[in-house]
Amino acid sequence: MDCRVKPGNDKLPSMSRRLAFLAALTVLSQSVLLPSWAAAQDDSFYRGKTITIIIPIGPGGAYDAYARLIARHLSRHLPGSPTIIARNMPGAGGVIASNYLYNSAPQDGTTLAIITSSFANEQLSENPQIKYDAQKFLAIGRLLDTTSVLFFWHASPIKTLEDMLTKPATIAISSIHEVPAYRLRAMNKFIGTSLKPIPGYPAARDYVLASERGETDGGTSTFIGLSQLFSTYLKEKKLNILVQFAIGRDPDMPDVPTVIELVKDSEAKQIFRQLVSNDEIGRALFTTPNVPASRLVMLRSAFQAMLADPEFVAEARQLKLPLAPKSGEEMQKLVADMFAISPEALAKIRELSK
Repeated sequence: MDCRVKPGNDKLPSMSRRLAFLAALTVLSQSVLLPSWAAAQDDSFYRGKTITIIIPIGPGGAYDAYARLIARHLSRHLPGSPTIIARNMPGAGGVIASNYLYNSAPQDGTTLAIITSSFANEQLSENPQIKYDAQKFLAIGRLLDTTSVLFFWHASPIKTLEDMLTKPATIAISSIHEVPAYRLRAMNKFIGTSLKPIPGYPAARDYVLASERGETDGGTSTFIGLSQLFSTYLKEKKLNILVQFAIGRDPDMPDVPTVIELVKDSEAKQIFRQLVSNDEIGRALFTTPNVPASRLVMLRSAFQAMLADPEFVAEARQLKLPLAPKSGEEMQKLVADMFAISPEALAKIRELSK
């Protein structure tokens, strides 16, 4: 049998090769053009849109100040220059805002939040009010870490560390289902204090005013929050800071002991390390779950560009808002690391939450 290609049929292999080449070219062009098209779509996504930055605490204080600072500067660094507004959503120590961000806000990158720094620890401690998975929030970047403190009004009976250790005192907080309340319970259990949390005060301003009015002896707040709102009170020593909730002493408070210094038991130290870890979150910008990856990259890049913007830096300096930034990637890892806690320590923290 003669299997040779007969004259007239020698064009078939050539035609097949040509069709195969055209098919490969089509696939290649799609692989190049589709991502470019998708990128172009994302570049135009924010044009004409409004981004909302949720503030989990009432007006005044560091959450409010940093959120409004971002709202004034981030737009310049996003393609499409969207309008950005800040919206206060206080309640339940910031849980209401976190629940909204997770369950109700559009998951497209148009809703951001200066999330409450305790949002991960609230989940670990099984706060019954939370309706979210902290590890699914997407980090954009951090402006500042914080140091929380326990302060007392100068006219209260608590004037020294010894007073705090031997006399009962009332402390203004937002909610009994939040990390500041757990810290106070841990102090009572492991240090022997008699600190009674008084809930219902929305923010740092209210904690201080409650102690000034004599409704409580003191409160717990971030040092930056007190410095922003009550710098005169601090200078006049109307606010007496006795304890830092931190692993190491803040350089601005070198003479104030950390809560970890007050405990001797190694297991108690581990519990307090976890309870103060959320201050590493500080004042950080997050968005909802399920934002497209390319849009998250855009938000993170815009955040980094904003941090380097001379106008932004100048206003932060003018408002006396210090900066200690971290990238979105670093913050995402930090949240994941907070969940790497031993079952034994976690069980004890959950006991405090109850």
